Amino acid sequence: MQRNSVNLLSIRFVLFCVGLIAYEIMSAANHFLPPLIGLFFAYLVVLKNESEKYIGDIDKRWYLSFIFIIYAEQIHGFELFSTILAFILFYNFINDQLKINMKCRGCLLVIFVFSGYIGTFLLSDLILYILNQPLLGFNYEYYMYYIVVESAISVMLFKERVL
Repeated sequence: MQRNSVNLLSIRFVLFCVGLIAYEIMSAANHFLPPLIGLFFAYLVVLKNESEKYIGDIDKRWYLSFIFIIYAEQIHGFELFSTILAFILFYNFINDQLKINMKCRGCLLVIFVFSGYIGTFLLSDLILYILNQPLLGFNYEYYMYYIVVESAISVMLFKERVL
């Protein structure tokens, strides 16, 4: 029987997805593991920029990243679709200005990660305020730790893909 490389790629992809889900569950239990919301927010911005640059369609990586972000925000206590709203607002109003005015790739990725966390937090609090629910507590130490760790990871992974 001949081996098929497509089967190997699909097995790798399934194992990667299962690993991400397991990591998110562990990050909900252990506060020292960052939830990767900012990293995937930056990844969404990079994928959207690439699809516009090369005039291509959005592929399955983009949709799977959206699903992962929704899953991560629900596990970590944010309001439903707050990251999606943060992405839409960021991409439509801030992203183009950042691309025009900043040429430092690493700085752009740090801003993407920072915007992912702060935008999600602010929009989640806005939704909770509108619903007259208690607001989320902003734990400065954890969020700064998450932003620093995920910024370092995003610079290592996406530095050549920005701009």
